[in-house]
Amino acid sequence: MPLEGVLFDIEQNGFWLPEWGPKPNALADALVIAGDLISDAPALIPIYGHRMMPDEPQSAGNPVFSVHQTDIIYYGFDLDDYFRHEFNLPGRQPWPAQIRAIRFWEIDRFQEVRWANGPCAFDNRRNILP
Repeated sequence: MPLEGVLFDIEQNGFWLPEWGPKPNALADALVIAGDLISDAPALIPIYGHRMMPDEPQSAGNPVFSVHQTDIIYYGFDLDDYFRHEFNLPGRQPWPAQIRAIRFWEIDRFQEVRWANGPCAFDNRRNILP
């Protein structure tokens, strides 16, 4: 699902992170490059709906993301915080000053580029959005 969402945003919304290098003129080439980069990125493991957790590093403390296309945000600074947040459980702790950075999935960069030119089209072909 993350791959499909990023590729949708490249095709429909012109999404491209500068750190991926110059954006190819041909859409097909852009999709191949982005697909290769995502294939090399830490996999996102589905936790619940579109909440996902990176498989790298393989240690406690990875954040949980809410992922819909390139609209990716932190939804928990770790798995425990995510469950408390998602299911309104008691005992949430304040967020740490810094959340663990995950290779490739630089949330601030995705947000900065995704919303730079205003709202983007959302793909709801699977009827995921409310």
